[in-house]
Amino acid sequence: MNTLVPVNDRACLERYAQAGGDEFYVGFHDEAWHERFGRMADLNRMTGFLDQANPYSFEEVLAIADEVCALGKKLYVTFNANAYSKAQLDFLFGYFERLREEGAAGVIVSVPEAVEPAADCGLEVVASTMCGVYNEQIARALQGLGCTRVIIPRDVGLAEIEAIMRAVPTLEYEAFLMRNGCIFSDCYCLGRHFQGRNALCFDVRDVKREFFVDDVPGLERAVRENDQDYGRLHRTACGLCAIWRLERAGVSAAKIVGRSDDSACILRDIETVRRNVAIARGCADEQEFLARMDVPPERAAACADGLSCYYPEVRFS
Repeated sequence: MNTLVPVNDRACLERYAQAGGDEFYVGFHDEAWHERFGRMADLNRMTGFLDQANPYSFEEVLAIADEVCALGKKLYVTFNANAYSKAQLDFLFGYFERLREEGAAGVIVSVPEAVEPAADCGLEVVASTMCGVYNEQIARALQGLGCTRVIIPRDVGLAEIEAIMRAVPTLEYEAFLMRNGCIFSDCYCLGRHFQGRNALCFDVRDVKREFFVDDVPGLERAVRENDQDYGRLHRTACGLCAIWRLERAGVSAAKIVGRSDDSACILRDIETVRRNVAIARGCADEQEFLARMDVPPERAAACADGLSCYYPEVRFS
């Protein structure tokens, strides 16, 4: 199982690779896109976060593709906005052609209409979580269009992942493992991300709330504690316990999220994932892995109550 890492800091590419990063993904910003379609048109899911999530221009991403190739790794570029018009899809084709010329391995797309043009350029095509791969029929349909890999949504359980993979074994599968969970399903969320005014998931978490619980003893404290814990999944999501089952199922890539996160945190996550993948490969069963797995001290407390679990069924069946 490869480790898929965000290119949040170009200067850290070599360090990420040395730590065990096998594949990389990146988004970009492009003035030509905004000049053609306006500032409100998303190029990818994180366009509204500007250079906080997409710090590199398209020309810089082309150079990053070359650097990743030189490291012997793969680069995937995100085109996963909620939707694209026909004119926007035609514009994407120009990006696809140049990315392939510069050695990018593939693209992550959010709409079926983008699959064939990307595949025609010779790129590997990955179906984003925006495609909602919740069952084998959707996986099979996307493969029929030309997708080589699908990303399983965050809210799909391990048994469901295993069932989809058994039914459509010729696809590659990518699963979320570390960082930045979201309580909403990407493919059903029409919220958009903007600097200063974020998507629904951010607004629900950060909005000022008032509690009127004077007549219920102890409820005010419980509500406030719940309020404090509400955002933990987004900041510290973790799927380390599931590594043995994901590896055994044949998942191709474990995704570390965090295009706008601190590079030191990403580096620690890469090292943690690689250590635990190595442990899992030497274990006869899941119970042995759970007994031997390496949980970093900074994550141990969060693991105890399961509030940050991508796959809580492993420990909380």
